[in-house]
Amino acid sequence: MFDDILTPMNHREIEYTAKRLSGCDIPDSFQEEQQLLYNKNILLKWLDETGKRVFDDDLVMDYGTDCLRLYLLFEQTPKENDAPYYDSWQEGALEGIYKFLGRYRRMILAADAWNRCGHYNNEETLSDDNVQRIRTALETTDVKLRTYINRGNTMPNRHNIVAVLMELLNTFQRELKIGQVLTSFHAHAVESAVPHCDIEEKSLAAQMQCDRRNACVTGLCREYIKRIAPYAPDLSKILWKAFL
Repeated sequence: MFDDILTPMNHREIEYTAKRLSGCDIPDSFQEEQQLLYNKNILLKWLDETGKRVFDDDLVMDYGTDCLRLYLLFEQTPKENDAPYYDSWQEGALEGIYKFLGRYRRMILAADAWNRCGHYNNEETLSDDNVQRIRTALETTDVKLRTYINRGNTMPNRHNIVAVLMELLNTFQRELKIGQVLTSFHAHAVESAVPHCDIEEKSLAAQMQCDRRNACVTGLCREYIKRIAPYAPDLSKILWKAFL
């Protein structure tokens, strides 16, 4: 588990695993309005409208289809007949979106692992104010996503959708104290590699064997996965599986 959290994304593994989880069902964020399904259908329509796309095998292996899909929303859309083809992709933007997906993955895995240890049951670690700020951010995100989608398929609207998802991730990382959690995991990884016999304490790995998750944190993380799932479905299926 710690290796999964602390190591970078391996898109070859993600693509392969996502295919194996093709039956994984991520429910709609808004069951009454089926907003998630609506977002997904609109997204596919927009991608179809902007012309045929060719995902070169090398690009897929380097960045993954989730990263390329988000790029098509965030930046100018490369087309099949663009010449030269590779020059139409902005490598800096691809790297930025790849890092965003990496932060998304680490946030979900780290929050779930920390939650299994029972640390989010402590008021000092997760207060009612932290939870309320996350819920407020989720509501604000929903309003913005609906607004930008309803405004139509323009580059500013597509750009804003990705920017809103990035803002929401920043809120989750701040309120769930993901930076501190990752620091603890790094310290544990070092301690495991070079153990000190005079330190007698229950390891994080042992703590995780006893599931003491705060249901509120699990629910909030699922809500984030639901929002980003139409835009990064392969990675989202894998992360959703962690909560089942």
